[in-house]
Amino acid sequence: MNRVDDTDKLLRHVPFTNPSYIKPDGSITSLAFKLKKHENGLSVDIERRTTYDRSVLDRTRFRLYRLEAAFPRSLGLECVHDPLPDNEAHALITGEFTDAVSRRLARCAALVPDPQQ
Repeated sequence: MNRVDDTDKLLRHVPFTNPSYIKPDGSITSLAFKLKKHENGLSVDIERRTTYDRSVLDRTRFRLYRLEAAFPRSLGLECVHDPLPDNEAHALITGEFTDAVSRRLARCAALVPDPQQ
């Protein structure tokens, strides 16, 4: 099945060494959920289709944060499976990313514990 269910967990990798993304208390900023100019959606992985190791890409630079797909949808966004040749789990969160929407996504995202720590 190539769909994203409301109960699917979406993983976003966030650069934890960059203070623009991580607040002093360890929570993430809304920048982690803003689109860059060239992006047509926010890149995430569907957790049930991947592993921590494949999704994090580089433990020395990134940490994973999890959202249930129902939450972005409740904000008027779409969650669509968008597999890449090297990443079957890839998906996009698409729609209008206002500052308020990005802040709410950041507040709702939970850190995924690294299984190697």
